[in-house]
Amino acid sequence: MFVDLMLKKNPSLIKAGVNMHQNGEIMPNTYLIDVDAVRHNARCLVKSAKENNINLYMMTKQIGRNPMLAKIIRECGIEKAVAVDPWEALTLAKEGIKLGNVGHLVQIPKFLIKDILSYEPEIVTVFSVEKAKQISEIATKLNRVQDIMLRVVGKSDNIYDGQVGGFKETELIEKAKEIMNLKGVNIAGVVAFPCFLYDEKANDIKETPNAMTALRCKEILERELNIKLKQINTPSANTSTSMHLLKKLGATHAEPGHALTGTTPLHAYNEELPEIPAMIYVTEISHMFDDKAYVFGGGYYRRSKMKKALVGRDFDQLKENDLKTVELLPESIDYYGTLQIGDKKVRVGDTAIYSYRTQIFVTRSEVVLVEGIQKNKPKIIGAFDSLGKKLDRS
Repeated sequence: MFVDLMLKKNPSLIKAGVNMHQNGEIMPNTYLIDVDAVRHNARCLVKSAKENNINLYMMTKQIGRNPMLAKIIRECGIEKAVAVDPWEALTLAKEGIKLGNVGHLVQIPKFLIKDILSYEPEIVTVFSVEKAKQISEIATKLNRVQDIMLRVVGKSDNIYDGQVGGFKETELIEKAKEIMNLKGVNIAGVVAFPCFLYDEKANDIKETPNAMTALRCKEILERELNIKLKQINTPSANTSTSMHLLKKLGATHAEPGHALTGTTPLHAYNEELPEIPAMIYVTEISHMFDDKAYVFGGGYYRRSKMKKALVGRDFDQLKENDLKTVELLPESIDYYGTLQIGDKKVRVGDTAIYSYRTQIFVTRSEVVLVEGIQKNKPKIIGAFDSLGKKLDRS
């Protein structure tokens, strides 16, 4: 999906990837991340957010909940994280990253609520009155009032499978009144997902019905219950060039994830965006069979939309030798990835480099952070598993 963009905007990362693999510095099934490019991207996001009066939470699931990279992003001005699930929240919080939004997209299990609240998250998203009651009970015992955000859903909203839940717009006031009677929580915001998506025909980011649901629900809550919300959170496809859309909508918060690595769908089709593509997947040709080459797998993602990989043993070979990918069947485990050989040159042991949309936290890959790529002096500063645990390379 991003191979051509990577060749144009960050060829040094590809060069570092093939050299490090061929020298044995990194193993197959490794995501290689250009830390300097991530710094640049984070600063672009912070600048745009300030210009549009938008607050930012960093999303780290797509970079494997990586605590070292989260600290680097924090240094660039995005101080708090949104945790897609409670395990991500704990991974980051234990490393000193402040928690912004916890509970969206995954609710906090009842026996993890105390642990999460002990880190004093700015806000917790809830999908139900029952979850609000659980949080209220623990917060009361901790002698605090926890701000919560209601995940709202309208009749025409687009909700992905595996992410269903929230307060129906038609029942919002009734449920909110129940929550307002709880001592340990305070309704402080609304959130919906996805609020913005890439529109292929327009080649731009467009708001979804979900965004309008969030706005309507904010107005309903404030009017009917006489409360003032602190946060109107409109995540998905948040980039430096889309912050003005949030401002126009009346949103207060965004949660950039793929924008930090320059890998949103918009980046795949627009070379003029300020963010630099900062992540590649590096693996190795394991064997050939008939007219196909098979690479070591473990890092694939079903929604990646990968198209091709570059194959070779140095940069000059790679850039002239791209092989089309063969999509795996949904029921298959990605022990190997498959490439069509055709008239291309392939040898066992060759490096294969991909660049596509991923979610590292659902893979079994390694993550290697590299500084100095943009100065042609690449240096590995850390190696981690896909869930943010540091690997021992001694």
